[in-house]
Amino acid sequence: MDIGAFCQENRKWLIGCAVGFVVFLIAEQVVGSVYDPAAPGASVRSLMQRNQGPKFTADVVGELQEERDALVAERSRLQQMLAFERSPQFRLQPGVAADEYLFEVGRTLKQGLLDEANARGIDVGEKEVAWSVPTGVDEIGNVLFGLELLDETARRLLAAHDAVLAEDENAIGLRAILQLRTETEKAGRRRQRRGSQGGVDLRDLLTQERLQFKFEADAATTLRFFEACRQPGRTLVIEGVKMIQPERLTDPVTVSGSLLGVAFKEEQS
Repeated sequence: MDIGAFCQENRKWLIGCAVGFVVFLIAEQVVGSVYDPAAPGASVRSLMQRNQGPKFTADVVGELQEERDALVAERSRLQQMLAFERSPQFRLQPGVAADEYLFEVGRTLKQGLLDEANARGIDVGEKEVAWSVPTGVDEIGNVLFGLELLDETARRLLAAHDAVLAEDENAIGLRAILQLRTETEKAGRRRQRRGSQGGVDLRDLLTQERLQFKFEADAATTLRFFEACRQPGRTLVIEGVKMIQPERLTDPVTVSGSLLGVAFKEEQS
């Protein structure tokens, strides 16, 4: 398999992956601007200067409202494109010990992945299917989010494999899963990232977790997997991708990178 030919044939898709992450970065700025108290203030000051006085006419108020509505609409559009809606299974359950629940969910997830992969003859680096060790209840909730990303990524990889082999039983498909590892940030570091204006902490508006992945697959399976990352309400944002050309053209490509799950928090009334 020629990695150069793969990139050339799928250039639009690769560009789409890059653009998807850029859109995510822009989305963070838009989300911050919607809630940043400094942003409306800047607009007000600008309009006051333009009108040379503190009195607001109906036109000024209408213009401010239009700007606000436009930002809210853009936030909604970007949220639909990028959001990963959490499922109850990977949330802390009332009345259940958090550590015990995490252990049970993690054990079930890993064993299910191993069983599904082995049934298809796919090698799995068991030690590389891993997640962070939490130290508190808040971190357990974040690790559960990471586990949901891990589970969703594995499901889409296996689905891509099944679809390719259904079309061509002689295809390589997914040869091996070499790494699925979450990178949950410590709670203390989560409060450090603020919007560009300094008035809004984006962590108050959204939660995100990162997953490192690495697998061996043919071009068709790789393409199907990345196309499947974009799903309304369950999008996996591709943050970076690296593909290594094998020594023999008949061998699969080694694909590695990272992806993000972005969950928007519900607005408080």
